[in-house]
Amino acid sequence: AFLFFLFVPHRMSFLLVCVNLLLLLRGIASTEEVRAHPFTDVILSCEFSFIDSTENLEFSWEREDLIEEYDTTDEDFFRFYKYYDFFQVFTKVVYQFHNNTEQLEEQNALYEGRVSVDQEEISDGVLSLLLRNVDFLDEALYKCSAVSPDGRGEITVKLTVEDSEMPQVQFAKMDEEDVVTCTSKGWYLTPNVTWLDRGERNLSNHSTVEILEEQMNGLHRVFSVLKYPVKLHEKYFCYITETDENHRPFRAIRRHP
Repeated sequence: AFLFFLFVPHRMSFLLVCVNLLLLLRGIASTEEVRAHPFTDVILSCEFSFIDSTENLEFSWEREDLIEEYDTTDEDFFRFYKYYDFFQVFTKVVYQFHNNTEQLEEQNALYEGRVSVDQEEISDGVLSLLLRNVDFLDEALYKCSAVSPDGRGEITVKLTVEDSEMPQVQFAKMDEEDVVTCTSKGWYLTPNVTWLDRGERNLSNHSTVEILEEQMNGLHRVFSVLKYPVKLHEKYFCYITETDENHRPFRAIRRHP
């Protein structure tokens, strides 16, 4: 019977209508991507047409962690690893609303005092989340879910937090000696520098590392020099990792000149 529907036009239309109706009943999930720089505010959009009142409305924002790796081989080669396990420390609830008021009892500590939803817009179906003072630990998938007597829906927003400046890695001369330098802005908390060669050997013992400044907003500027007998035709990787207060790595970028 299923194959028969596929090849008869009016039956096909009926089948598509049924499928679309089923998706509406279950709530269609859509995804968008938002990019932000550290220490800025960002709005994660969420809007549903079936909401026209706060009566019997329940909605929430929850977080799902990202585990991703980016790898390119062009001149701007870099890798980004994120392996900070958010759920070992926090719950996934970012914001909740029911009984005509926001419910923050289960909100995780990372978002305390940093998120809000415009209460005047909720009756119009606008459930957008304002997230203040973004940092790299906020990079994640955020799911907005809503249920009312007139329908239900789900929207997913991917938040990517970008560096204001990627590390600059280049060959240089110091005291008539070939070296490789690595300079980076936009790091904060505890950045650590590791030097690797093409064969992944650790050359850090042949390098110097300076934390040049700590700015008012917590940013550090890193400057490192590799003095290992440098060959200009070789690849030397500057690998900068950032750790939290417990010295667990959660952000890293690796580049070569």
